[in-house]
Amino acid sequence: MKCAMTLLFLNSLLLSGCVSDRAIYTEYGKLDCGADTPPMEILVDATEPWPTVINFEFDKSHATSDQQQKLMSAVSILQNNPSLNLAVIGSADSAGQNAYNNTLASKRATNVTDYFKQQGIAASRIVTLSSGAREQFVVSNNKQRNLVNRRVQLILLDSDFNPVGLQYKAAIDHLSAQ
Repeated sequence: MKCAMTLLFLNSLLLSGCVSDRAIYTEYGKLDCGADTPPMEILVDATEPWPTVINFEFDKSHATSDQQQKLMSAVSILQNNPSLNLAVIGSADSAGQNAYNNTLASKRATNVTDYFKQQGIAASRIVTLSSGAREQFVVSNNKQRNLVNRRVQLILLDSDFNPVGLQYKAAIDHLSAQ
């Protein structure tokens, strides 16, 4: 059931450009399927793409050095675009007890949020949530395959805290130069 809900969420977003309110328990503002307006596209000045997911090793709540690079890219985008906000959603795989996984997912989200704050991103710009092990991308007992479930999702938000789509200034400049 959890896998089906995750697939519903991903399919509704990718295929229709909106998020079903049944797919996950938050309101998605302009990305909600009932919204009258299309998602807002934000033009950002960035050299790196927005890192949507930070993965974690089994039973760890601190990002590895390669994942830290992704966090640094996100910090740069947020520093260069001060009107943007951020949702940080921690998750865990399904190995172990639910209570432990809920705590671990929350620690992951808190550690990522703390990193952003240490880099000068105001706490008022960050919403920190945790889904525990409830939102699985894959269902598996394999630790390596479960890497996708051990994550923090970074969702870029506009000034009203609605998810946004991105257009990169460098790509637009390149297209206009042709």
